[in-house]
Amino acid sequence: MKNLQQTFNEVIILIICGVLFSAYCVEFFWHEVPCPLCMLQRLGMVGAASGCLLNVRFGIKMSHYGLSLLSSLVGGTVALRQISLHVCPGMPTFGFPVLGLSLYTWSFVVFACVVLSIAGLLFLYDPLKDEQEAPTKNKLATISFGVLLAITAANALTTFLHCGLGPCQE
Repeated sequence: MKNLQQTFNEVIILIICGVLFSAYCVEFFWHEVPCPLCMLQRLGMVGAASGCLLNVRFGIKMSHYGLSLLSSLVGGTVALRQISLHVCPGMPTFGFPVLGLSLYTWSFVVFACVVLSIAGLLFLYDPLKDEQEAPTKNKLATISFGVLLAITAANALTTFLHCGLGPCQE
């Protein structure tokens, strides 16, 4: 059962990294500079993936799931805030829609799916079997760690290039 949980954590990491990579494609190919709320949503996704990465690296723990859930809830709240800014009639949307929805709406959907996925994983969690056994290392774990590290470094670099050391000016 522990291998199943580890695999699901690895898949969640890769899905979140895919979403973040897609956001970078929109940023660079469509030349859309992310707004501060978009950057906070990216940070929430990195936090959610980091909690899953801790499960992969150090074993399944409730605190790691807590980090993922908290990051998803904060990121989802920011996405919901951005949706509410653009939902009123006559208010312009931000960015190009993808499959009919704005990126911040997709972000909210991703955060909701991560919360539901982690809730499902918590049903598989057995604290009585939570011994300090080392998690198995496989190629998927190594790939998920490398991709998350690269996407987090890219996020930090592009945010620094866009904002510098101070608050972002839109």
